[in-house]
Formats: sequence, structure tokens, C-alpha cells
Amino acid sequence: MGIQALKPSQTFIKVDRKPHRNPLRHIHSIVVLHVLSTLSQLLNLKLGIMKKLSETYQKKWINNHLYNDKIINNIDASVQLHKDIKSGVSSAAACINVLGNLSKPDLLNYLNRFNLNIDEIFEFPNQSNVGGEVYNDKGFVVFEWIGPKKSPIFENRGKRGSQRTSVDGFVIAKIDNKLTQIFIEWKFTETYTSIDEIQKFAGLRGNERLKRYSSCLAKLRNSKDFPFRFNNVGGIGLYDFGYEPFYQLLRMTLLAKMTTPIMIGKHSIQDYRILHITHSDNSKLNILSKSNIKFCPGLINYQGMNIHEVWLDLLSDYEKNKFRAGYWNQSLDLITDNDLKNYLIERYK
Repeated sequence: MGIQALKPSQTFIKVDRKPHRNPLRHIHSIVVLHVLSTLSQLLNLKLGIMKKLSETYQKKWINNHLYNDKIINNIDASVQLHKDIKSGVSSAAACINVLGNLSKPDLLNYLNRFNLNIDEIFEFPNQSNVGGEVYNDKGFVVFEWIGPKKSPIFENRGKRGSQRTSVDGFVIAKIDNKLTQIFIEWKFTETYTSIDEIQKFAGLRGNERLKRYSSCLAKLRNSKDFPFRFNNVGGIGLYDFGYEPFYQLLRMTLLAKMTTPIMIGKHSIQDYRILHITHSDNSKLNILSKSNIKFCPGLINYQGMNIHEVWLDLLSDYEKNKFRAGYWNQSLDLITDNDLKNYLIERYK
């Protein structure tokens, strides 16, 4: 049996009319062809998925970057949304497109895919005064949440969405019979490679950050509520949280701990959860590479691991129960069949 190549898209199998002297060789050739064909199909499928993270693919929605433009009316007008929200690869737009448009039942089911075990979610009380910060937001999800006006983690400037720890999505829910605030960090195509992104504690600004968040950790240590698996001497330290995704999770964790308990309208918040979700095909973000941690010596043994597994291992035993993670695109199938689901799956799944 011989194979004649015609065009890249064609494979022509020429079968000899003479009897095969070695039937096993004939069978082997057929098996090899089948395996090659299957691998080619899988590769094409993978490339089809990966292209959804590209600007080229996302240009289809350049004039329709938000599924529902009116959803912006639910967000306080004073909020500074991400400057790239009109970009097809914007994680802010993806977060709003999913969380901002889901019905209450769909939102509950969607969030519970990440093992949050939510019993009920509550509509945010519009015009709530939270420690001097008035939130003119509507719906079940608040975007760019900062907590009270005066930062409890010593960030002395900025506002919602700018120069202040701003949580991508914020939800009030009942979990284990406690009113719980859920902080959601949403990632899409982000990767972090610059020096300022792989070591946030370097330089003069880095020194300011070290001082700021060290003060928070000192308070938590004094109250015996330290959230990380640090030794008294040696081992992992704050400097190892300089890689941007961990730096963000550090600040979210501190903000959650320093604002629990808290009153939000009529809701007396008693607990918190941190949810970090990424796109499953963003391997440059999901897997911790050597270049990501070259300035984080305490993380050297975590090279090649999933960032969610790494972060979970860095948390104290108590704090592990507060953290959840996963891939947001893999849960879109849970949404009720409608135009929104079709839009989200075509664009992101």
C-alpha cells in the first residue's frame, strides 16, 4: 500500500491490487493513518478553541463588546471602568457579560459550580453607605468593589476602579447560614511578564507596598488571624507574593479579612469567600513558569504547577476554606438556553 500526497488538505490512499505478503503490515499502516487523522482533528479543535483568546477572533464583537449595553446603567456612574473594556479581549467586559446578565437562578447555579455552596444570593441594596462610600449600584453583582471609603488596608489614594484594590465582582450570599461577601477576581487573556508585574515589591514604590501590606499582616498576626503559611524565620515571605496574580490575591484576602464583619444596608456580613477564576486555555497564566517567579525565591519549588494549587498551598489551614478557584468558561453550559448563552459560548467557550 502506498500514500500519494496531492494537496495539503487531501490524503489519497492507493490500494495495491496485489495480495499483501504481510497482512500485519497492512493493518499497521491503517492504524497509523487513523492515529494521524485523529491527532490532526484534535489539533484543529484545539486551535479553534485557542483562537477565542486572540484579538483577531474577538474583533467579531468590536461593535458589540457588551451583550447588553444597558447593563452599564446598573454600575455607579462614578466608577472608572477598565480603559480596555471596549477591547474584544477585555476581562472586564467578559466579567460583566457573564455575571452582569445572569438571572438570579442562573447566577446561583453558576457560582456554585466553584464549590461555594451558596444557599441564597441577595440583590445589592442600592445607595448603601458603606463606611462613607455610597454605592449607587443595582443588581446582584457589584463591579469594582472597594469596601469602605477609607481603605482598611492603608491604600491612601484612588477610587473604585483606579489606584485602589477594586474587586472585579462582589456578591452578597448566604453560605452555611452566614451572610457572606464574595470577592471575585476574573481573568481572561492576561499574562504578566514585565518587571513591574513579576515583582510588585521592587523599587521605591515596592517599598511603599511592602510597608503598607506588612502593617495589615502585623495587625492580623497580633489578633492570631494570620492568613498565610509563614514561618517565624525563613521560608516563604511577603516578597514572594510580588508576582501580579498573587499580589492581587494578597490584597483581596487582606481586604476581605479587614472588612469582615461589616454592615451593607440591612445586611450584616459575617463571613467572606475569595473566588479566583481564569480561562482554561490561558496556560501562560494558569501555569507558574520559571520566568514568573525568578524574583520570588520562596516559590521556586512550585514551578510548573497550577497557580490556584500554589495559592491554596500558601494559605493557612483556616484560610484554605475561604478560597475557591476554577475556569469560568467551562461553566457557561450551566446557563439556561437563550440568546445570552449562545452569545457567551460562541464568544468565550
